[in-house]
Amino acid sequence: MVAAIAPSTLIDLGQQEAAIKYQEDYDGGWTNLNKYARETPGMAEYDGQSYCVIGLLWLAYRAGDITIMPQTPACDEVVSTYQSWNRWSWFPAYGAQVMIGTEGQDHTALVYQYNDTQIWTVEFNTNTTGAAEGDGVYLRVRNRSDANVYGYGYPRYCAPMMTADPDWVDDPALLKTSDGAAPAFVPYPGPDWFTTGRTSPLVLAMGTRLVAAGYGSHYTSGPSADLGSSDLANFADFVAGTGNPGGAWTGVPTEAAWRALQVPHSH
Repeated sequence: MVAAIAPSTLIDLGQQEAAIKYQEDYDGGWTNLNKYARETPGMAEYDGQSYCVIGLLWLAYRAGDITIMPQTPACDEVVSTYQSWNRWSWFPAYGAQVMIGTEGQDHTALVYQYNDTQIWTVEFNTNTTGAAEGDGVYLRVRNRSDANVYGYGYPRYCAPMMTADPDWVDDPALLKTSDGAAPAFVPYPGPDWFTTGRTSPLVLAMGTRLVAAGYGSHYTSGPSADLGSSDLANFADFVAGTGNPGGAWTGVPTEAAWRALQVPHSH
């Protein structure tokens, strides 16, 4: 049974891990020895080896179901497994596993944002200095046109994939609810709901998700329960930065844009 895990869950966990600046063990040089292999079921024997894939499996395990991703530390096997699952695309998606290398065999990362030209990623066993050897967990930006950006695997999430792939069709067997009764995310409240001055816990939940997704620059002191121009400005940035789901910004979120943000229920 696949757990009800949404892309935002893995992204939030990955960004938290990058924020604490965890690094592998050091003994006169970086050793590749790390907590991710030791704490991920079936991966302990690979401690000391490249852990870019294992780090993402660790996120899935922490989220509640490691089986949403291929169960292997090898990038080439990750590619072939996603292809066999019919969950492979040449286009980025929110929460996709990007495969890097001429055939995706060298490295991998979790996509947390994309636009027409770039992807933003959470990456394990990497660095931001340009050195050949990775040493920890970092947030990075890559060009989609880079020859080493091979393609994308879509984990078995419970939520619809927000993707740049115009031909993607979600597997209805995977789409689940959080408790069997309520939707996994808050349904679209309608365009009239987005009225400046409205006070609601949902406004705070929306703002919190915008910040977690990397779109909170218009807040001066963080999100609140009062809907203001900063909330709408941040939502406009989210729409533009994630491929305009539902079309270009017209002043209030469309239903497609709201679904893409994935505001969780409080239950």
